[in-house]
Amino acid sequence: MDKEITFLQKHRYHKNANTIFRMSHEDFETIEFATENWIHQLDKFINRHKSEQVLRLLELKRYYLADNNIKYKPAKTDEFAADNRIASDFARYITIFEQGYMLGQPVQYKNEDEMIQEQINDFFKRNNEDYHNVLIKTDLSIYGRAYELLTTVLDETGSAYVKLVKLNPEQTFIVYDDTTDNNSLFGVYYYTLDYGDGIRKDFVNVYTADMVYMYVNSNQEEKGLHLYDSDDHVFDGVPINEFANNEDRTGAYEPVLDSIDAYDLSQSELANFQQDAMDAILMITGNPYTGTAPNDLDEDGNVVPNSKLAVSLAFKRARIMIMDDNPNPNGSTPDAKYLVKEYDTEGAETYKQRLVNDILRFTFTPDTLDANFSGTQSGEAMKYKLMAADNRRVMQQRLFEKGLMRRLRLAVNIWRIKGNDSIAYDQINNTNVIFTANVPKSDSEIVALASQLVGQVSDETLFEILSTVTGVDPDVELARIKEEAEETPVPRRPGVDVIEDDQEEGNEEIS
Repeated sequence: MDKEITFLQKHRYHKNANTIFRMSHEDFETIEFATENWIHQLDKFINRHKSEQVLRLLELKRYYLADNNIKYKPAKTDEFAADNRIASDFARYITIFEQGYMLGQPVQYKNEDEMIQEQINDFFKRNNEDYHNVLIKTDLSIYGRAYELLTTVLDETGSAYVKLVKLNPEQTFIVYDDTTDNNSLFGVYYYTLDYGDGIRKDFVNVYTADMVYMYVNSNQEEKGLHLYDSDDHVFDGVPINEFANNEDRTGAYEPVLDSIDAYDLSQSELANFQQDAMDAILMITGNPYTGTAPNDLDEDGNVVPNSKLAVSLAFKRARIMIMDDNPNPNGSTPDAKYLVKEYDTEGAETYKQRLVNDILRFTFTPDTLDANFSGTQSGEAMKYKLMAADNRRVMQQRLFEKGLMRRLRLAVNIWRIKGNDSIAYDQINNTNVIFTANVPKSDSEIVALASQLVGQVSDETLFEILSTVTGVDPDVELARIKEEAEETPVPRRPGVDVIEDDQEEGNEEIS
């Protein structure tokens, strides 16, 4: 890496590594997007993002890829000592747990207006929204923030539809106004293309509420960053949508990076101990040094061959140490033994377990290896074990829902343009976003619960509860039951229905 890492010391990031970029609304209104003054300001925003914030984002992504700081710890001064670097994968474990716990069961949308429900279903089906949400949540757990771009594309029939594109947080940011409403003024997405042979181009796209401005900076041109194209859009809002993992925009495992480093160091030193024990130095006493050179070092500071120092280094490479007791008036007393450090196995394991407990506790992640965390636990017992994680999930869901609703409010403008003028914002705002925690459940408990609710709730609600057991959508199940009722005649009761039919016929004759 270009940047030297300070291992387990000082602050990791710039003080503005997670601040929100802002501009007053009055200054934004005066921007002329093709002028040098604005391009200079835009360049300053991008440079701030690169110098103050990207380093944090890159480090968090490294930990997700198990490329932890232990890999960049300064080398040991003893070149002969074992120096293993073992990185743990806590970051990915925590990320996958959070992502699966909140979105393992896909988000559902319910709107009483059939036209809006149809538009929502088509929108998310086209974009494979379930998987897209998982990508967004993964970025939230890694970076603490995530971005998506809404754009319009044409399908095979030439009809326009809204497409969702996940943007890399390492290349994206939004500038907000300075009001308490926290309105987004414009979003920036920048990237570089390397064409080889020293040719590269830097591209910057600026998205406002009604326009997208495209800038380029080629190293083959002298004019630097300049506007080369622009286009309008009809989303009636900045089409870059930002999600936040929490109010501080911190990642899932960001608060425990020091504990992860400490665990990596403990694991690495254990591996070093084992390797050094396998390569333990053999100490031999009672033999003289064989080096005969008068000096250990020459004028240039190099080791003189056949000197005592040269022989000692050679013995160390061979994992042998000579302890000279010559001259000895009583004669030599030869002996040989290995030099091995003592290792407190119990203390080391207790220390590592405490680190593991801290990492999981401070990230609200349950320890699935816990002996008490087993498949024999009842649903209620599982709820208590997941209570801390559930509290965190609920808070994250509220912020995630905020981003999902903004996504719908942007998309509705395109739906209205396509001829659905009857769709309004207040109808979209009535959409109910439903999250279902992805936790192990006993099918028998779910069926028993549904049985107890018969007659107290609607059939649709019952089928929603049972859908986790049957795997069938509630609407589909209701349609199946209706179809079966129409196809299957009501069974006749032997004797009873015949008498009733005869009585009815008799009554008809009398009348």
